[in-house]
Amino acid sequence: MERLSTGIEGLDRMLDGGIPKGHIVTVVGAYGTGKTTLALQFIYAGLKNGENCIYISFDEDEESILQDAESFGMNFREHLGKNLEVLRLEAVEVKESLRKIKSDLPIMIQSLNAQRIVFDSISVFETLFDEAERWRALATLRDILKKAGVTALITSEADKSIPTASKYGILEYISDGVICLKFVRRGEYEETTLGIEIVKMRRVKHSRKVRPYVITENGIVVYEEAEIL
Repeated sequence: MERLSTGIEGLDRMLDGGIPKGHIVTVVGAYGTGKTTLALQFIYAGLKNGENCIYISFDEDEESILQDAESFGMNFREHLGKNLEVLRLEAVEVKESLRKIKSDLPIMIQSLNAQRIVFDSISVFETLFDEAERWRALATLRDILKKAGVTALITSEADKSIPTASKYGILEYISDGVICLKFVRRGEYEETTLGIEIVKMRRVKHSRKVRPYVITENGIVVYEEAEIL
């Protein structure tokens, strides 16, 4: 099974080599846990490997995304117009023209021959639908990605009461894998630690322990052999 590096060595080792090609993986976490940072590293790893990539944001504009990448030493600009497409989709417009997305997204993936794609953050998109519509919209997205054969990473806000679950509890069922980023505090007055957990990853023998990580000037660093004390 071909694996794609996440761009984070410790996480790759937790995944026994990386994310299987063609998987749809959801990254859930509270605000400030580094979901976007992980998404940027995933795309940059592909760019450095000569892969064609698409970064879609429902929140930030193109320039903000490029600056976010640069703040971690990742030069996205040199890949624009070559093997990288960066764009912002207005969530409301997407909802109003879901049929258009069904036709346009496959063409975008095919025209670039994209191997990797990121959606950051899908929670903005999800808020526009009621429960039944939300299922249909996400299932449609899954079907498009699966048919295209692209490896996808989707970021989502975590459920406030269940940190390992997505905000609306649907993404887990349409995804092949779920990675959780969370704050861990052992006691009321203890310092908060960042912890990463692979909740599920189909067809992969992976670590199930929560491991510590930090967000550095170069992005996320996972200490896959360390324990959270």
